[in-house]
Amino acid sequence: MKTLVLLGPAGSGKGTQAEKLIEKFHLQKVETGELVREKGKEDSELGRFVHTINISGKHLPDDVVTQLIREAFAKLDASRGLIIDGYPRTLVQAQTLGMLLKEVHRLPLQMVYVRVSDAVARERLLKRAVCSGCKTILASRDLTVCPKCGSKIEVRAYDTDVAAINKRLTWFHEKVMPAIEYYRKKGMVVEVSGESDPDTVFQTIIKAIE
Repeated sequence: MKTLVLLGPAGSGKGTQAEKLIEKFHLQKVETGELVREKGKEDSELGRFVHTINISGKHLPDDVVTQLIREAFAKLDASRGLIIDGYPRTLVQAQTLGMLLKEVHRLPLQMVYVRVSDAVARERLLKRAVCSGCKTILASRDLTVCPKCGSKIEVRAYDTDVAAINKRLTWFHEKVMPAIEYYRKKGMVVEVSGESDPDTVFQTIIKAIE
């Protein structure tokens, strides 16, 4: 059963597209940010380490992220397809992913790169908000409660700081793009523009992967 990997810079809308793909194909999701948040809640040596790194705004070492991914893969339902959101984020992780998927019989792999310009990503990030409960990303800050679960809407501090946003975009180009290029050379990447409205982007992705 094919595994989909969705990659793109912050503000590309890949999280929205992941949810659409999950609904259409009844996929299960492994999302790096969610794994990090959950591990950070554990009262363990690794949990405390992950929490400390996460709140500092730094990135976890490759071996720690790989451990979290491997643990998540071990819990997958073998009868359902898989989408991975936000991994691999470095070349080392890209080189490791195939091995991890082979361990759980989740090959072949197809990567979808949702491409947006830095200007578009920056504009979106300066407008977006997030639900404090279900973590749904909202494209604007007009609402005070989440339309999905009713929880309070929050604005992440790093989505208000232009310098911080620019740093994240630079990190994407320096660290994540080599991972994408690694799979592009293997003929396993489809690239779509993420600058249209979400429904148009979704239809483009569907055509690309089918």
